[in-house]
Amino acid sequence: MQALTLVISLIAIDPNAGTTGFDFLRITPTAREAALGGAAIGLAPSPTGFWFSPAHALSAESPRAQVGYLNYVAGVHIGSAAYSQPVGTDKGVGFGLVYLNAGTMKRTNERGDELGTFGVSFADMNLSGAVKLGEALAVGVGVQGLYGSIDTFFTMGLAGNVGATYRLPVDGLTAGLAVKNLGLQLKAFQANRDPLPIDFGLGLGYQPNPSLNLALDLHKPIDNRVSVRAGVEGWVADLLALRVGYNSDGVDLKSGGGSDILAGLSTGLGIRYRGYELDYCFIPMVELGVAHRISLAFSL
Repeated sequence: MQALTLVISLIAIDPNAGTTGFDFLRITPTAREAALGGAAIGLAPSPTGFWFSPAHALSAESPRAQVGYLNYVAGVHIGSAAYSQPVGTDKGVGFGLVYLNAGTMKRTNERGDELGTFGVSFADMNLSGAVKLGEALAVGVGVQGLYGSIDTFFTMGLAGNVGATYRLPVDGLTAGLAVKNLGLQLKAFQANRDPLPIDFGLGLGYQPNPSLNLALDLHKPIDNRVSVRAGVEGWVADLLALRVGYNSDGVDLKSGGGSDILAGLSTGLGIRYRGYELDYCFIPMVELGVAHRISLAFSL
């Protein structure tokens, strides 16, 4: 069981994770938003934008899909897939799946004797919708079905998300708010049910021109301190994007070594060509190693 303890601890150490049940919900699954430090409440134009706020289900101007992969430390892998599309001129919908798999681990008893192997996995299915209320305001709601499995034990949960965005009088400036993971654990692994990782967030997204995006979020998880997330994205000739971000929760990764200066930082790039966008993100996790994310978005 030592391997299982390590995996759960690593998930909780991630700058986007807390200490409640279904902690994997706070790990940013997509490369673009992760490269921006996880700041995505004010502006998230990707097909998975509704994962950060259901109001972003309106972001898609045409049917779009996205697939992603996260290579985490300690053999943890996370895959994601999403689809979003407009409905008329004032509505939008999105559906997505995030799946975590920690591979196969050794089962041992209290004496350390090996008793075979077992697996650990979690999944989140998200259905979101949004509607415009006037020219500047958009509101959205979403529902999530949650599942987790550790060895022969499993858990299930149900959660809801609400969000809104508002275009401010300054050109290119959008404010947003989101409350995520409101719900309960329907079935515990064993006897005790854990609270869900509820998160309250406010964000600003600023796009002064098509080549530059700035993002700033404030988050208050129900089980942790306030965190600040910020990111900058610049496009070169609408072909190549360079991104850098910061998440203040990265201080939890510091270990007293020289690499502590990298804690909380993220970087990445994107390539856009004929309706396709390939994004990559690199996050140093100090002494734990690095996390790589890659996402591909495309029109349908």
